[in-house]
Amino acid sequence: MAANILSGMVPLSLSFFLLFSLGSRAEEAAVYDDLPSFMDIRIERLSGDAGHLKGLLDQGKLGDFYQQALPVLNRELFDEDGGMTPEELENALFINNMVVKAPYQDYRLDNFSTWINGSELETKFKAYTNLSKIQTYVRENKRLRQGKELARFCLEAEFEYIRRMMLQGAAVYRYIAGLEAEHGKFHPVRPVDTLPYWRYRETKNLAACGAEEERRRKALYERNVDELVRLRQSFRWYIENRERGLLTIVLKLHPGNRGRALERLRECGYKTDRELVEFLERTGGMRKRVQFLYSPGMLREHRKLGKED
Repeated sequence: MAANILSGMVPLSLSFFLLFSLGSRAEEAAVYDDLPSFMDIRIERLSGDAGHLKGLLDQGKLGDFYQQALPVLNRELFDEDGGMTPEELENALFINNMVVKAPYQDYRLDNFSTWINGSELETKFKAYTNLSKIQTYVRENKRLRQGKELARFCLEAEFEYIRRMMLQGAAVYRYIAGLEAEHGKFHPVRPVDTLPYWRYRETKNLAACGAEEERRRKALYERNVDELVRLRQSFRWYIENRERGLLTIVLKLHPGNRGRALERLRECGYKTDRELVEFLERTGGMRKRVQFLYSPGMLREHRKLGKED
């Protein structure tokens, strides 16, 4: 399984030498298929950090991957003159895109080998902000050929960050709702007081183990219940603060194309006309730049919402 973690990520057939027309840098061609979601770069071309992080991801060591990726992402992207070498740009695109596309960790309470810590939320958000900065850089750098293609690649990666984060957040909400329906609401301060380990253990018919292992399981379980509550709050914050960004990205990717724009929004979990209208009301309302997105069915929902208010 670990060896196949990246198999679901569409490879990008890419001779990824970046093209500068000034200075002593050689002019080399970047070849794109249709800007799929992942770059298939020869490992020997990557920096030590990129190769090391890819190795952790290939092995399925997600906790180590996210914890070790964050300090790499926190380094300055640009030199003091505001530029990047072709090699730096190649590695920055690869590493940040890899973090965005990497799987989330396993949040199940009965996975007693893992501490839920949500470290990927901060790491993925940093990759998202880095990609946004890189997008601006490649779009505005007049010396850089293929700037438009690279900017679109960054936009697609930013969209993927938001899409995956929203779907994962919805999965966390559903999971916690199921636990609360079975065991009672999580207490906002000490959730373990309302979801004791022993009751959970009996309900789930967990296999018996030795006393020392049982103590370890209980401690890990109670810590994870606390972390699940924090995780739900964190996802809620990230989702609420990225909705406007999502609308902006979709409009840039598909200007004037209502069908494709709505399709991309549905990919993020806004399935019904009502959900789409509520999303647009929160992010763009009936402003001119988003009016074209309203289908007849969505306009009916818009009028219903007005009457309900």
